[in-house]
Amino acid sequence: MRCSWRWATVGIVISGIASSSEAQAQEDRAEVFRSSHRMVESPQHFAAELRFSPFLADVDSDPLLRGQTPFADIFGASKTIMFSGELDWQAVRIPHLGTFGPGASFGYAMFSGNASITGTNQASAETTSLEIYPMYVVGVLRGDALWRELRIPVVPYLKFGVAAALWRASNTVGTSYYEGTAGRGYTLGTQLALGVSFNLNVLDDIAARSFDEDVGVNGTYIFGEWTRADLTGLGFQSDPLRVGGTYWTMGIAFEF
Repeated sequence: MRCSWRWATVGIVISGIASSSEAQAQEDRAEVFRSSHRMVESPQHFAAELRFSPFLADVDSDPLLRGQTPFADIFGASKTIMFSGELDWQAVRIPHLGTFGPGASFGYAMFSGNASITGTNQASAETTSLEIYPMYVVGVLRGDALWRELRIPVVPYLKFGVAAALWRASNTVGTSYYEGTAGRGYTLGTQLALGVSFNLNVLDDIAARSFDEDVGVNGTYIFGEWTRADLTGLGFQSDPLRVGGTYWTMGIAFEF
């Protein structure tokens, strides 16, 4: 009995050593795998955004219309989707805060409806449309210290600058004319945005590191943004068409 007890004890000790060795081997293999994906982060100088905005132009807000609503009469009150892209240069890094630099954007939105019969409020069979090409140049402040220093995957940001929009009213035969004046032009204004980005790297760090190694993308974000495009002529345009608006923007961004 005493001999059996000793052999049982030896067996337990050997089993424990084997289990410990196997656990250590697994940890070593995991560390080797992690090390194969551990590299120095590539340089980060830019951010690119793909943007989608439910949008309704402020045309009828012009006080010169004196309560008339020609835009709503033709195009209704339904929003369209504005598609746009933005490229930011993260020119300066501010310690313990984030980055600051210029950004530029270009977008497109279109409204369509049935034109009214001249002198009446009745809709005709002719389709008319208003195309808007918004653009802006802004200063962009991104507070990414929360992510970089505290690993909190939230990046608030602020944008402010000047804006402009090209616009064109057209019908089935081309650009519209009213009393000899072509239905196209531009409007100047300002751009303001407040937003928050969520860093998707936190969901899969190894995949994010591989993406950076293969493509040079440091971070991938989804974001939500409150946007105000105040396209009212900057005070010196005579009777500009108010094609700006206040709207929400959603999208995906890449830092590289």
